[in-house]
Amino acid sequence: MLARALDFILGKAITLACVVMLAAMVSFTLYTVFMRAVMNDPPFWGDTLTLIANIWLVMLSFGLSIRERESIAMQILYDYLPARGAGMLETLWNLLFVAVGLMMVVYGYMVASRIPGTYWELGNAPKSWLMMILPVSGALVVAAALRVLVEDFKALRRGERLGRREGIGQI
Repeated sequence: MLARALDFILGKAITLACVVMLAAMVSFTLYTVFMRAVMNDPPFWGDTLTLIANIWLVMLSFGLSIRERESIAMQILYDYLPARGAGMLETLWNLLFVAVGLMMVVYGYMVASRIPGTYWELGNAPKSWLMMILPVSGALVVAAALRVLVEDFKALRRGERLGRREGIGQI
């Protein structure tokens, strides 16, 4: 029950963060384009903030898409495979997501902690702080994939079929 509550709260928090990042991207882009085209005085920080918001949006939504079972993976194949084969592929994908997430945690931290320099346009914010989204996203991916795997194995123990909650193919 605690795991479900944490899962729900974390899902809502990450979704809200993604919405904020998307709104920030659109706002920064519109402002920068307006200032560049109309006022002929573009802000020096607009493109940098748009890029950072875009990267953070993509990295945060990666873990969210795995948790919601909305990752693209090989969804089209599921319609042509027997239910058991589709379930096995889904499990394989989630195991691979755990591996990718672990690599993001380890190597993402190594990269983020070693990256030199600052963003002068953001008040000399260290680049390492903004790159920490790599290990954070990796941890979210690992947690999401493990949660999905646990749900699938519990479903197997109850005699249910593996797969998405709202149907991949006929599984």
